[in-house]
Amino acid sequence: MTVTQTTVVLAMTADGKISAVDPRAPRDPDPVDRAHLEYQVSLADLVLVGAGTIRAEGTTFTISNPELLAARNVRGQSPQPITCVVSGSLDLPPDLPFFTQDVERWIFTTRAAMDRKTEATTLHKLADVIALGDTDLDWDRAYALIAERGIRKVVALGGGSLTAALIQAGRIDDWWLTIWPVIYGGQDAPSPVEGEGFVPCAAPHLELIETRQVGNDLFLHYRTLK
Repeated sequence: MTVTQTTVVLAMTADGKISAVDPRAPRDPDPVDRAHLEYQVSLADLVLVGAGTIRAEGTTFTISNPELLAARNVRGQSPQPITCVVSGSLDLPPDLPFFTQDVERWIFTTRAAMDRKTEATTLHKLADVIALGDTDLDWDRAYALIAERGIRKVVALGGGSLTAALIQAGRIDDWWLTIWPVIYGGQDAPSPVEGEGFVPCAAPHLELIETRQVGNDLFLHYRTLK
């Protein structure tokens, strides 16, 4: 069976926020961070993204750099990785621009959501909707499916609830964290990992394996200690 590696790629402010209190608020473009993100996504067979992120941004991240597209072709990958949206509620408006992008689309959800949401039939026409559990998403089943379909590299782009779920499931192998040189503040602004949190004695620990600085941006590469 295929062995799948999962890398989390996130950017946060110097005070640990992944967006402002209003996640729809535009932020200044950061071409250095975008180039880093594009390279990391270019290595993926599948991108995992939370439903809240897709609702806020409207679209999935796609690769446009010709050199990265050529490298994917040499490796036998599709031009764009599959985008898999994780939505326990299936609360995804069918008119999102994401559903017209030229990418293969999956949605991981639950049987309860598929039975409850009237939009489920419409979403089935727009994406491969996959129920993985009755009321809670079963990540063991999700990764078994991912491996069965020959996917070797998963890149998870958040948000915080998705990252927390992947930590809880023990599925994150390594992390790339970008530190933006800015302060957002706000006690309700989202952070890289949400969920219920971890007690100190059971908190996941990381090993720093690489650092890069480009201008005022700092890129930190961690390995999860298991």
